[in-house]
Amino acid sequence: MKPRTFYSCIATLALAAGLMAPAADAQQTPDGTGLYLGGAVSVDQAGDLGPRIDAALAGQGYRSNSRANSWSANPGLRLGYRFSPNFALEGSYDRVGSLGLQSALSAPAPDTATGNWKSWGLGLHALGILPLGSKWSVYGRLGVEQWHTSLSLTSGAGGPTRLSDSDENTSLALGAGVSYALTPNVDATAELIHYTRVGDAASTGGTGLNELSLGLRYHFP
Repeated sequence: MKPRTFYSCIATLALAAGLMAPAADAQQTPDGTGLYLGGAVSVDQAGDLGPRIDAALAGQGYRSNSRANSWSANPGLRLGYRFSPNFALEGSYDRVGSLGLQSALSAPAPDTATGNWKSWGLGLHALGILPLGSKWSVYGRLGVEQWHTSLSLTSGAGGPTRLSDSDENTSLALGAGVSYALTPNVDATAELIHYTRVGDAASTGGTGLNELSLGLRYHFP
Protein backbone atom coordinates (compact mmCIF):
# COMPACT_ATOMS: atom_id res chain seq x y z
CA MET A 1 0.00 0.00 0.00
CA LYS A 2 1.39 3.42 -0.95
CA PRO A 3 1.92 5.99 1.84
CA ARG A 4 -0.75 8.35 0.53
CA THR A 5 -3.31 5.54 0.52
CA PHE A 6 -2.33 4.54 4.05
CA TYR A 7 -2.69 8.05 5.43
CA SER A 8 -6.01 8.60 3.66
CA CYS A 9 -7.44 5.36 5.07
CA ILE A 10 -6.17 6.19 8.56
CA ALA A 11 -7.71 9.67 8.41
CA THR A 12 -11.10 8.33 7.38
CA LEU A 13 -11.10 5.51 9.94
CA ALA A 14 -9.93 7.83 12.70
CA LEU A 15 -12.74 10.23 11.90
CA ALA A 16 -15.29 7.42 12.07
CA ALA A 17 -13.93 6.05 15.35
CA GLY A 18 -13.65 9.43 16.98
CA LEU A 19 -17.16 10.46 16.05
CA MET A 20 -18.83 7.30 17.28
CA ALA A 21 -17.70 7.84 20.88
CA PRO A 22 -19.62 11.01 21.75
CA ALA A 23 -22.68 9.75 19.89
CA ALA A 24 -23.16 6.96 22.40
CA ASP A 25 -23.80 9.42 25.26
CA ALA A 26 -25.01 12.62 23.63
CA GLN A 27 -28.47 13.53 22.46
CA GLN A 28 -28.89 15.46 19.25
CA THR A 29 -29.37 19.11 20.07
CA PRO A 30 -32.11 21.27 18.53
CA ASP A 31 -29.61 22.95 16.18
CA GLY A 32 -28.85 19.60 14.47
CA THR A 33 -25.31 19.12 15.76
CA GLY A 34 -24.02 15.57 16.21
CA LEU A 35 -23.21 12.46 14.24
CA TYR A 36 -24.85 11.74 10.88
CA LEU A 37 -24.66 9.17 8.08
CA GLY A 38 -25.47 9.99 4.48
CA GLY A 39 -25.88 8.26 1.16
CA ALA A 40 -26.22 9.73 -2.31
CA VAL A 41 -26.62 8.86 -5.97
CA SER A 42 -24.44 10.99 -8.21
CA VAL A 43 -24.02 11.69 -11.91
CA ASP A 44 -20.35 12.22 -12.78
CA GLN A 45 -18.94 13.86 -15.90
CA ALA A 46 -15.39 13.66 -17.28
CA GLY A 47 -15.56 15.39 -20.62
CA ASP A 48 -11.94 15.24 -21.84
CA LEU A 49 -11.06 11.69 -20.78
CA GLY A 50 -10.28 10.34 -24.28
CA PRO A 51 -7.44 12.80 -25.05
CA ARG A 52 -6.07 12.40 -21.50
CA ILE A 53 -5.87 8.63 -21.97
CA ASP A 54 -4.10 9.15 -25.31
CA ALA A 55 -1.51 11.34 -23.56
CA ALA A 56 -0.88 8.63 -20.95
CA LEU A 57 -0.60 5.94 -23.63
CA ALA A 58 1.87 8.08 -25.61
CA GLY A 59 4.22 8.03 -22.64
CA GLN A 60 4.09 4.22 -22.71
CA GLY A 61 4.93 3.91 -26.41
CA TYR A 62 1.41 3.80 -27.87
CA ARG A 63 0.02 6.10 -30.54
CA SER A 64 -3.75 6.14 -30.21
CA ASN A 65 -6.98 7.97 -30.85
CA SER A 66 -9.38 7.18 -27.99
CA ARG A 67 -13.02 7.93 -27.34
CA ALA A 68 -14.39 7.48 -23.82
CA ASN A 69 -17.82 7.70 -22.27
CA SER A 70 -18.22 10.96 -20.38
CA TRP A 71 -21.03 10.15 -17.93
CA SER A 72 -21.70 7.58 -15.22
CA ALA A 73 -24.15 7.20 -12.31
CA ASN A 74 -22.62 6.14 -9.00
CA PRO A 75 -23.26 5.68 -5.26
CA GLY A 76 -21.49 7.57 -2.47
CA LEU A 77 -21.37 7.48 1.33
CA ARG A 78 -20.72 10.15 3.98
CA LEU A 79 -20.02 9.82 7.71
CA GLY A 80 -19.94 13.19 9.38
CA TYR A 81 -20.08 15.15 12.60
CA ARG A 82 -21.67 18.57 12.81
CA PHE A 83 -19.78 20.44 15.52
CA SER A 84 -21.91 23.59 15.37
CA PRO A 85 -24.76 24.97 13.26
CA ASN A 86 -22.08 26.34 10.88
CA PHE A 87 -19.38 23.66 10.68
CA ALA A 88 -19.10 19.91 10.02
CA LEU A 89 -16.42 17.37 9.06
CA GLU A 90 -17.12 14.41 6.76
CA GLY A 91 -15.33 11.22 5.84
CA SER A 92 -16.36 10.12 2.35
CA TYR A 93 -16.41 7.19 -0.03
CA ASP A 94 -16.93 8.06 -3.70
CA ARG A 95 -16.96 5.96 -6.83
CA VAL A 96 -16.70 6.56 -10.56
CA GLY A 97 -18.06 3.45 -12.26
CA SER A 98 -16.63 1.90 -15.37
CA LEU A 99 -16.41 4.35 -18.28
CA GLY A 100 -16.13 2.46 -21.56
CA LEU A 101 -13.53 3.47 -24.12
CA GLN A 102 -12.51 2.58 -27.67
CA SER A 103 -9.03 3.19 -29.09
CA ALA A 104 -7.69 3.08 -32.63
CA LEU A 105 -3.94 2.41 -32.35
CA SER A 106 -1.33 3.03 -35.03
CA ALA A 107 1.79 2.16 -32.97
CA PRO A 108 3.56 0.02 -31.89
CA ALA A 109 1.23 -1.98 -34.19
CA PRO A 110 -2.08 -1.12 -35.87
CA ASP A 111 -4.92 -2.35 -33.68
CA THR A 112 -8.44 -1.63 -32.46
CA ALA A 113 -8.97 -1.98 -28.73
CA THR A 114 -11.72 -1.54 -26.16
CA GLY A 115 -11.55 -1.19 -22.40
CA ASN A 116 -12.64 0.82 -19.38
CA TRP A 117 -11.52 3.49 -16.93
CA LYS A 118 -12.79 3.55 -13.36
CA SER A 119 -11.93 5.01 -9.98
CA TRP A 120 -12.91 5.12 -6.31
CA GLY A 121 -11.88 7.53 -3.58
CA LEU A 122 -11.67 8.15 0.17
CA GLY A 123 -11.81 11.71 1.42
CA LEU A 124 -11.91 14.07 4.38
CA HIS A 125 -13.96 17.24 3.86
CA ALA A 126 -14.89 20.37 5.82
CA LEU A 127 -18.35 21.90 5.40
CA GLY A 128 -19.26 25.52 6.07
CA ILE A 129 -23.03 25.73 6.68
CA LEU A 130 -25.48 28.63 6.57
CA PRO A 131 -28.92 27.76 8.05
CA LEU A 132 -31.86 29.47 6.33
CA GLY A 133 -34.64 29.13 8.85
CA SER A 134 -35.62 25.85 10.50
CA LYS A 135 -35.71 23.67 7.35
CA TRP A 136 -33.28 24.91 4.71
CA SER A 137 -29.51 25.24 4.77
CA VAL A 138 -26.86 25.98 2.16
CA TYR A 139 -23.28 24.83 2.51
CA GLY A 140 -19.86 24.87 0.90
CA ARG A 141 -17.41 21.98 0.79
CA LEU A 142 -13.60 21.95 0.81
CA GLY A 143 -11.67 18.71 1.13
CA VAL A 144 -9.04 16.28 -0.09
CA GLU A 145 -9.75 12.97 -1.80
CA GLN A 146 -7.43 10.03 -2.40
CA TRP A 147 -8.39 8.39 -5.72
CA HIS A 148 -7.52 4.86 -6.85
CA THR A 149 -7.85 4.68 -10.66
CA SER A 150 -7.46 1.82 -13.13
CA LEU A 151 -7.24 1.66 -16.92
CA SER A 152 -7.57 -1.49 -18.99
CA LEU A 153 -7.39 -1.89 -22.77
CA THR A 154 -7.59 -5.09 -24.81
CA SER A 155 -7.53 -5.74 -28.54
CA GLY A 156 -10.95 -6.32 -30.03
CA ALA A 157 -9.50 -7.71 -33.27
CA GLY A 158 -7.03 -10.31 -32.03
CA GLY A 159 -4.13 -7.84 -32.07
CA PRO A 160 -1.25 -7.42 -29.63
CA THR A 161 -2.73 -4.73 -27.37
CA ARG A 162 -2.98 -5.84 -23.73
CA LEU A 163 -2.79 -3.02 -21.20
CA SER A 164 -3.75 -2.90 -17.53
CA ASP A 165 -2.54 -0.09 -15.27
CA SER A 166 -3.55 1.53 -12.00
CA ASP A 167 -2.34 4.41 -9.87
CA GLU A 168 -3.29 6.78 -7.06
CA ASN A 169 -3.53 10.54 -6.77
CA THR A 170 -4.74 13.21 -4.37
CA SER A 171 -7.37 15.73 -5.44
CA LEU A 172 -9.02 18.80 -4.00
CA ALA A 173 -12.80 18.66 -3.65
CA LEU A 174 -14.75 21.92 -4.05
CA GLY A 175 -18.52 21.97 -3.78
CA ALA A 176 -21.73 23.74 -2.86
CA GLY A 177 -25.06 22.27 -1.84
CA VAL A 178 -28.44 22.75 -0.26
CA SER A 179 -30.24 20.64 2.35
CA TYR A 180 -33.85 20.41 3.49
CA ALA A 181 -34.98 18.88 6.78
CA LEU A 182 -37.68 16.29 5.97
CA THR A 183 -37.92 15.31 9.65
CA PRO A 184 -35.92 16.29 12.77
CA ASN A 185 -33.49 13.47 11.92
CA VAL A 186 -33.54 13.22 8.10
CA ASP A 187 -32.27 15.75 5.53
CA ALA A 188 -32.51 15.67 1.75
CA THR A 189 -29.47 17.10 -0.05
CA ALA A 190 -28.54 18.30 -3.53
CA GLU A 191 -24.95 19.21 -4.32
CA LEU A 192 -22.46 20.08 -7.04
CA ILE A 193 -18.83 19.00 -6.47
CA HIS A 194 -15.71 19.48 -8.59
CA TYR A 195 -12.69 17.21 -8.09
CA THR A 196 -9.60 18.88 -9.52
CA ARG A 197 -7.99 15.67 -10.84
CA VAL A 198 -8.93 12.01 -10.86
CA GLY A 199 -6.36 9.57 -12.25
CA ASP A 200 -2.64 9.83 -12.97
CA ALA A 201 -1.54 11.72 -16.09
CA ALA A 202 1.34 9.34 -16.85
CA SER A 203 -0.31 5.94 -16.29
CA THR A 204 -4.12 5.94 -16.39
CA GLY A 205 -4.90 9.39 -17.72
CA GLY A 206 -6.06 12.10 -15.33
CA THR A 207 -9.02 14.45 -15.65
CA GLY A 208 -11.13 16.89 -13.66
CA LEU A 209 -14.47 15.47 -12.55
CA ASN A 210 -17.81 17.24 -12.09
CA GLU A 211 -20.46 15.62 -9.91
CA LEU A 212 -24.15 16.29 -9.27
CA SER A 213 -25.52 14.33 -6.33
CA LEU A 214 -28.89 13.81 -4.63
CA GLY A 215 -28.91 12.19 -1.23
CA LEU A 216 -30.29 11.68 2.26
CA ARG A 217 -28.63 12.20 5.65
CA TYR A 218 -29.70 10.60 8.91
CA HIS A 219 -28.81 12.44 12.14
CA PHE A 220 -28.42 10.01 15.01
CA PRO A 221 -30.53 10.95 18.06
